[in-house]
Amino acid sequence: MPNPKNFNINGHLLTNHAEDWRWNNLGYWAKATDYGQACQELALLHAQAVNLQAGQDVLELACGYGVAFELWQRQFKVNKIDALEYRPQCVTDIKQQAWPTVDQVVQGRFDSPLKPPLSNQQYDVVLCVDAAYHAQSLSQFLAVLSSALKPSGHFAFSTLMLADDYAQYSLGQRAFAQSLLRMAHVSQTSVLSAEQISNLAQQQQLQNVVIKPLNQHVFLGFANWIESRAALLSLKDKLTADWQKISLTAQWCRWLANNPLLEYVLISGQKAH
Repeated sequence: MPNPKNFNINGHLLTNHAEDWRWNNLGYWAKATDYGQACQELALLHAQAVNLQAGQDVLELACGYGVAFELWQRQFKVNKIDALEYRPQCVTDIKQQAWPTVDQVVQGRFDSPLKPPLSNQQYDVVLCVDAAYHAQSLSQFLAVLSSALKPSGHFAFSTLMLADDYAQYSLGQRAFAQSLLRMAHVSQTSVLSAEQISNLAQQQQLQNVVIKPLNQHVFLGFANWIESRAALLSLKDKLTADWQKISLTAQWCRWLANNPLLEYVLISGQKAH
């Protein structure tokens, strides 16, 4: 099982605005001009994909520092939010915040069966923003997601997917992409083709699956943002392991923007009746 520290990100290096440091995703850069805005736009795409509505009960998997909770509360007036997060320091931070509709926040992985209190209930909506590719396998992730949903409940998550023409890329390109996944602690069994994803979803009683490509406004936007951040940071900051990790991610994103054998996608659907 991967160490939670593998997924630590120094959000203070990512943003110009001190209040945005809790955001930890690649962002959606169609219109965004800063990191916090782009992260919020990516989260909002998930809410729109499930038609998030007032009064619903929501489970957020891999919630990070819980900064998206404010969106679910303020803009959509959800009834209740429960959350699962692997990094202990994120869970501790969330519990110190005053989130009026947040009920249970549990430390654990989203590719292992849920435990009480989360396993004792089902939700109208399950969301997972920019994290599902860190599951040990997408099959395990979808099993957890399905178990948490009410019949006819909706889900949305963003992840990496093999492009339809993946096999047409050179052996060297495919090998390099797989090495990047390993460096990022991404299992090959969590990055699959559209057909494989649809088949696994069907096995878990998940239907009406929609796969929406987001590469155009994710990979290059994040890479360009990190390039602009680098120009503002001190040499001391840029020599830290935290920045090197962020910089490598940006380089990987730029390479994928130019060699789109992996796609960044938003996947949504609902559980069968």
